[in-house]
Order: sequence, then C-alpha cells, then structure tokens
Amino acid sequence: AVVSTQSTGEGQRYCYFYQMGRCRFDNSCTSRHEPDPDFTPPKQSKRKKGKKPKAKAEEVVSCGKCEKQRKKMRTVMDVVNRIQWDESYDPEKVIVGYLDRFDGLIEENFSFFDWSDVTTVDDWETFCIPKHRVYYFKIDDVIVWDRRTRLDLIFNPKTVQCSNCQS
Repeated sequence: AVVSTQSTGEGQRYCYFYQMGRCRFDNSCTSRHEPDPDFTPPKQSKRKKGKKPKAKAEEVVSCGKCEKQRKKMRTVMDVVNRIQWDESYDPEKVIVGYLDRFDGLIEENFSFFDWSDVTTVDDWETFCIPKHRVYYFKIDDVIVWDRRTRLDLIFNPKTVQCSNCQS
C-alpha cells in the first residue's frame, strides 16, 4: 500500500488511504490508522462524476453546404440502387473504384459487378465485392460519389465543396 511520508516516533507511517477514507486493508493494514495532524487532502476536481469534460471545439472554416453534406452521406447500396433504377444514369458510363486486397485501387465498369449480397453469390460465376471496399463512382471521368472526401453528387447534385473540404 502507498503510505504517506510522515512517520511517527514508533517508526510506523500513517496510512494515506485511511486518511482519505478508502483503505481496503482495514485492520490488516501495516500502516497506522489514526488521524494524521499534518495530512492535507488532495484538491478535488470540480467536475461532476459520470460526465466527461467537453472537448474544445476545433476551428474549422467550411461552408454550410459542406457541413450539411457531412451529416447525410449515403451508403454504397443507395448509390448502386440509384444508378440501377434511375433513368437519368446510364450504368454503362459508370466506373467503380474499389480496393482490391492484393492489387490496390482498381477501376471497373459498373456492369462488371453483381451487386447482390456477397454471401448469396457463387464466387466462380459472378464477381461481387464487399461494399466497404468501394471507394468512389465516376461518370464521364468525373467523380460523383467518394467515400474518402465525402463527396455525394448523386443525391446532392447542387453540393459545392469549399477549398477546405476538397483536400
């Protein structure tokens, strides 16, 4: 047990935890369980128990549109369904950028993939990738959805990213 550095004339130190009211050894403690006249309790924090202190807000300069976009990032399957079923998008013109475990970032045509659930597809007949490996979608060499920069021009076509959000 940690004890205070105060020692008595008998060579036995006062128990620090007894002074705090928290000695778990009680009568079997090797330190002295008597009030120490020189003991000063440590300063108590003013923070209430159970609540964490608030983090300081970082100063980020961004436009209101980018902040709105950060809150509403659509999933890969939302984008896939929009491309498959919305007549304004031609699936033949869409390129998918995905991360291959061995070859790195690869681009393939949208129609190359089977977009059904990975667990229900026969691996030898069709090519299906886990959705978390898709990084971006391109239409006519323009990235329209990007997980890394949180760009979503499929569902928010009027979104313009400020210079801080493009990096």
